Amino acid sequence: MANKALIVYFSLSGSTEQVADLLAKISNGTVHPIQVVTPFPEDMYKTNDIAEAQREDHTYPELSGKLPNVADYSIILLGGPVWNGHPATPLLRFLQDVNLGSVPVAPFFTYATDPGDYAKEIDRLLGANSLAALGMADAVVAKTSKATAELQKWWDTVRPR
Repeated sequence: MANKALIVYFSLSGSTEQVADLLAKISNGTVHPIQVVTPFPEDMYKTNDIAEAQREDHTYPELSGKLPNVADYSIILLGGPVWNGHPATPLLRFLQDVNLGSVPVAPFFTYATDPGDYAKEIDRLLGANSLAALGMADAVVAKTSKATAELQKWWDTVRPR
């Protein structure tokens, strides 16, 4: 298998999507946005309430569209926003629905203020598949050249050799 990257992400505000697009250019990877059947509200307080209930009940949102065949790739770059210190629930549903096999996963995440324990939580969820995570504040994402430099440095540490 060639060294092919799959960039899977969920984005609500657009920050994670910006990072995914930059990573696609850096890694020459394939981008796969995660879409949900029922959209979340734009109001983050309402979204956090919904996500908290989903996490408590382990009833994550239904995804729309076809899921990628991750076995076709040598690495997955898995991205999403931090919601109240946790991975966004559509990412949790993706991890529930997809068999990662032995494909390594490098998680990336965006956040407005405090990432909480996101990195630890996603590392625990990914288990042996997990590579180094990268968190990026929305303020850094907005500065494209700075974000690109940080992403390039991270990609150089996680990319398949």
